[in-house]
Amino acid sequence: MASIGEDAGFVENGWIGRTASIGNSVRLAITEPCPHLHPGKVGCVASRVTRDGGCLLTDQRAMVMPGAAAPTAERRNGVTAQQLLTALFNAGIAVSIGATVLSLGMTYTVGQLVAPLHRVMLVIAMVVLNAGVIPALAWGIAEITPMNSKYVPGLVLATLGAGSAASLKAAQLAKRADLPLAVSVVVVLQLVNIVAVPLWAGQVVTGASISAWSIVKSLLLVVLLPLVAGLVIRARYADHAKNWQPELVKAANLALVVALATGISANWSTIVSMFGSWVIVTAIIIVIVAAVLGLLPGLLLDGKSAEIRTTTGMVSVFRFASLGLIIIGAQLHGNPVYLGPAITFALVDFIVPLALAVEIGHRAGTPEPAPELAPGALGAPLIGLEEDACALIPSALPTELLDPPAIPVWPGVRPGVSDG
Repeated sequence: MASIGEDAGFVENGWIGRTASIGNSVRLAITEPCPHLHPGKVGCVASRVTRDGGCLLTDQRAMVMPGAAAPTAERRNGVTAQQLLTALFNAGIAVSIGATVLSLGMTYTVGQLVAPLHRVMLVIAMVVLNAGVIPALAWGIAEITPMNSKYVPGLVLATLGAGSAASLKAAQLAKRADLPLAVSVVVVLQLVNIVAVPLWAGQVVTGASISAWSIVKSLLLVVLLPLVAGLVIRARYADHAKNWQPELVKAANLALVVALATGISANWSTIVSMFGSWVIVTAIIIVIVAAVLGLLPGLLLDGKSAEIRTTTGMVSVFRFASLGLIIIGAQLHGNPVYLGPAITFALVDFIVPLALAVEIGHRAGTPEPAPELAPGALGAPLIGLEEDACALIPSALPTELLDPPAIPVWPGVRPGVSDG
């Protein structure tokens, strides 16, 4: 078939980025012109072919020529291994975050969770940093690295969302964190996402957006409902809440391990395909920058508190990558050019900060031993003196110059002063 004049070529070239339907059971995601054909004989390449629920992996491409029969994907009976791993990963994340938030609701009161919002400047600084500064820097870093430019939009889309609920689990693992502040800031940031994410997405990919309901639904199901349930249980069944809270933490930790293992396994082919593309390196750089910037609000506005710095850092470094994946799946038809780097960033941004949180928690859980006092050592506090009396006997002076005489401190004996 020959084309004449200015319309030379195949009309199929205009299908790139769209989905072609063949009957009721086959869907072809058209991603690029076929590189194996000469100009003038260009077909279309589909990287994801669905027939009755089955699909080809991103590296199993099927060539579609005009007039050719539609390709089919081999599918075993029942659920495929990749679908099972993906389901376990999603379930593990949901259970881990849900159990963590539920345990936090059993630990704190409404007043304690709302109190951090009174730190208005700190909250505003976190909103500006997470909704504006970090996405802009992530986009800039992705542009200046040697990464192929076609991967930039997908990676940037995964960085747009702020206030990931996974940061609450990380803050809990870190131990040196202000958990009420973490909960309050996460809720605020997810509400800000309703406005910020669609604006950013439209700039990264023309026409891309996300519905407000998708964001609100995640906030309700993952954060607010478990939190309210925990608060109700604490208010009505306080004794049970104390016993259940540690068990919920254990369940959340176990679910997190399952999520990590299945998430890596389910997306291993995608991760491997990104090797050598600078996507992984770029993702790590963005995570490090976000973590360092996250320390600044706590450092500048409450520099004396290590707990505040840890909290702002953990909340900032965890990006709400799920929102970017929703945009790619719903509006960009799951195009692997966008999906590959987005999934890679989501995994890097999940594993690296969690490892950091575990290390911080390990260090926090190993307090330095207090120095032991030798028998007869001076300078120990005296118990039983009046409030206006000197509570410490200076060890620099000889005992004979002290009035009353110094009382030696022996192991296991509490010093005291007689009434006489």
